[in-house]
Amino acid sequence: MKRIIFLLSFICAYVISFAQEMPSVAGVKFGWSYSQCKQILDNRFNGGKISNQYVPNELYYNDVYFANEYFSYVRFRFQVDSSNNTYLSYISFFASFDINDTKNVKNKRDRLFNFYKEKYEFRWSDVDKDGWKYYVLGYDPFKIEDGFVVIAASKMDTQAGVPKLWTELHYGPINFIDPQDEI
Repeated sequence: MKRIIFLLSFICAYVISFAQEMPSVAGVKFGWSYSQCKQILDNRFNGGKISNQYVPNELYYNDVYFANEYFSYVRFRFQVDSSNNTYLSYISFFASFDINDTKNVKNKRDRLFNFYKEKYEFRWSDVDKDGWKYYVLGYDPFKIEDGFVVIAASKMDTQAGVPKLWTELHYGPINFIDPQDEI
């Protein structure tokens, strides 16, 4: 009898955790499938035209406006389970700057932080290994100890190998699939 009660309690907790309202960003919700998100995001970031995507389980758009700011590109990443179901898990916005434009990178990062702290609870800030400050806000819906939004600045090369400074806005990742199961 104790096993049955434990099993029912576990099942209820599991169902409730998935039944909770997932965060929504740019008109799509975390946990939605690739196909659900693609149509909405093509309308929002690609002028309604069907986009050609080149990386599996990822949606990528250039030159976007979001949160009252311009971004060089945005990337939506999806987890895939063993049945090939997809789940929106991670969103990253990137704004590039010339390598010497430290002032504008920091200003954009701080503008985003001031804008976002009105919607998401500020959790903590820190400095990364390269000395760039970052902010963490909100709560991961499955792991309350984790943050949900990270606003940062960084230095990294473009795909062409050109060094740039970046202001970054990240949502997630929210793990719908245990990363250990993907090994």
